[in-house]
Amino acid sequence: MAVSTARAIVVPAIESKLWDSTIIFSHGLGDTGAGWSFLAETWQGRKLFPRTAFIFPHAPIIPITCNGGMRMSGWYDIVDFGNLTAKEDETGLRSSARILQGIITEQVERGIPSKRIILGGFSQGGVMSLLTGLTSEMSLGGIVALSSYLPMRDQVSLMITDANRKTPIFMGHGKEDPVVKHAWGTMSRDLLLKQKCEVAWYEYDGLGHSVDPEEINALEKWIASRLAPEQERAGGSKSEL
Repeated sequence: MAVSTARAIVVPAIESKLWDSTIIFSHGLGDTGAGWSFLAETWQGRKLFPRTAFIFPHAPIIPITCNGGMRMSGWYDIVDFGNLTAKEDETGLRSSARILQGIITEQVERGIPSKRIILGGFSQGGVMSLLTGLTSEMSLGGIVALSSYLPMRDQVSLMITDANRKTPIFMGHGKEDPVVKHAWGTMSRDLLLKQKCEVAWYEYDGLGHSVDPEEINALEKWIASRLAPEQERAGGSKSEL
């Protein structure tokens, strides 16, 4: 059963005594961790990833400029909605990255190897996963960004650490996304590929700012390949890239 804390919803591994991996997944603007806890419910309900715990953090409540300063859950402020060239809230981005890095550090301190931690998110949460994962000094097992984009692009070549330059990245995007444009996703993908990052790209006809079963199925297979025992991955089992 999910346990709600002040900052996150935590879903323990089914086989808690054999717990060896963690998935951290962050929500988008105006949402909470509860909005994505269905991932744990869906996979654990099918007995998948039995040794994996799930953490769904809650973003802080902050004023959002493009919404007239209304306070809501957000990982960072948005000044001009729909304008990717607008001034970024670098302070908010870095602050939230520290929150997520703190969760990663706690997991490592509890005995979970950093390479058995997958950091992911949707929309703002995916933006934070890219930023946090690529700048972390701890080598992660994978980074997931759904309907997202790469922030602080003018600094990308300097901010990617050697620890995570080769960390596999799953990016999924709807071609009809009116909020985080499909073109923002492909541009971010291309920037990451230019930096020699390993990106698995998935795009979906007719999909807006959401996810669909096909995308979740692709993500499930990708996570399974990342959390497979080391010897199994080395054996050359086919990955859907």
